[in-house]
Parts: sequence; C-alpha cells; structure tokens
Amino acid sequence: MKVIPLLEGVFHVDAKKEFHYLGDNIEIKNPADGYNLIVRPFLVKVGEENILIDCGFGTEIDCEPIILRKLREHNINPNQITKVLISHLHKDHINSIGSWVGEQFVCNFPDAKINIQQREYDYAVAQTDNSYNYERLEKLKSFKNIVWMNDDSGNITDNIKFEVTGGHVPFQQVFWIKENDEIVFYGADNLPQLNYFKYHAAFKNDADGVKAMEDRLRWEVDAKTEHWKILFYHGKRTDIKQF
Repeated sequence: MKVIPLLEGVFHVDAKKEFHYLGDNIEIKNPADGYNLIVRPFLVKVGEENILIDCGFGTEIDCEPIILRKLREHNINPNQITKVLISHLHKDHINSIGSWVGEQFVCNFPDAKINIQQREYDYAVAQTDNSYNYERLEKLKSFKNIVWMNDDSGNITDNIKFEVTGGHVPFQQVFWIKENDEIVFYGADNLPQLNYFKYHAAFKNDADGVKAMEDRLRWEVDAKTEHWKILFYHGKRTDIKQF
C-alpha cells in the first residue's frame, strides 16, 4: 500500500468563511484576522485501486484544478481514480469533485465510485452557512457514479472500512484502509492535525465537540496498539504519522 499526500495549498479563511488561496508555502504565518488552513487530500494505492480520500477546495491554476495537477505529478490521470471516499461535504473537502466546463458541471473522476453519506448530504443542503457550496452540492445529484451510503458502519470493500462518527458535523464518516498488516486511518476533521492528540478538549467549531474528543482518545489508543498510519488533512508540518 502506498499513500501520497496531495497538498492543494494554504488558504486564508476570513470571518465569513470565505477561502482565499495563498499558495503552497505551508510556513505562511497566520493573519491577524481569520486563520490559515492547509488543504491536503490523499491518494492511496492498493493493488489495482487508486483511492482518493476527500478531494480539496477546487482551486484552479490556468483553468485546471490543482488536485488534477497533483495527480498528474504522480503519473495518475483522473480516469484512473477508482474510488473517492468523502468524509463530509464542507466545501474544502468536496469542491474538487467536479469542475465547470462552460455552463456544465462535470465530474473530475468519471470512472470512480464516489462514496458519500446520504444523511450528510441531506444535512448539508439544509444548512444556510458559508461552510458549504450549495451550487456544487445541487449538481452532485446529477452524477451517475455516486454511491449513496446509509449505514452507520461497515465495509466498502474487503480493504476499506467506514464508520459514521459525527463530531465535526453530525454525519461525518471516517475510514480505515487495510492491506495485510498495514492499517491507514483517516479521521477527517475530528482529527485534522497531529497536535489534536495533545489537547483533550472539545472544540467549539465542531457540532459535537465532546464526541470528537472522545473519538480522538479512543483512536490514539488503537493507533498505538495496532500501529496505524494516520492521515492529517489539515496538518501543517505532519501529513502522515506512523504509530
């Protein structure tokens, strides 16, 4: 199994939750207002599978999404992505699922099975805050390759396990990918950075901060016992940690 971080870049997030792309220098200092946020999807290669975990904000350079450029750097074209695992539908995790071509919104990964929780979608489209891109969420319904998920936990394949944890948002899901004795874990925004293990705290930006904290406590024990490799979507200096 091979894990490849796909750094989209650093974004300044202002008080209105508008994202402003700053580039790919992760050492940019936090501003006086708002905060800076790293956005980093992951590609996991297992056998013949190319699995994309979340897909980024959708920033384009020369009319091409950065995520597609990053994949090409690793000799992967969009048609070779076999699965996309979506943890939740905040715009920094889902926007790159498609691109506008003229007036048509087309899927960036047309041959992949895109796994999304139905309850997460229903929740997202009912919100009114700026965490979501409602226009793109509406267009998702036209994609023929989405696998709408309804279970609380289970297996997507023999290698991929999921669990709906809530925490950051009510129906966020997390993933384990296993091959032989290797376990890769993605805790999404319940565990966005390595330093979240240091703080046994409930964060106010989570829908259920206590649940997210409890998940982190449980995962840290399991990670050390089973030697997980954990992926950090918003990690600044650490993108992957082998326990």
